[in-house]
Amino acid sequence: MTLLFATIPAVQAAGWRIAGEDWARPRGGEEILQMPALRSALAALDSAPAAELAIRYPGGETGGLWAHELRGWLIALGLPGQRIRLLPGGVDGAELRLELLHGRAP
Repeated sequence: MTLLFATIPAVQAAGWRIAGEDWARPRGGEEILQMPALRSALAALDSAPAAELAIRYPGGETGGLWAHELRGWLIALGLPGQRIRLLPGGVDGAELRLELLHGRAP
């Protein structure tokens, strides 16, 4: 039983939120890196080399587009794609939620 729970990634409890209205503004790489939630999440990710960054997004076309766009920006800015996981659902309304996943599922 313990082994089963050991294979499930642990999630950073608080997480960080990017409101939909903040994400909908025109932006470039510099503006992306100035978003306080993203800066905090990336700092936490940098201090946990084995962790992944989960991007939770609302269902539907718009949420999926936001998440994929953020993932693309992060990769363009140097974060390896294998450290980013897109997870639909688990957010309230129009927002993106960033969480750290510690440990990797087999």
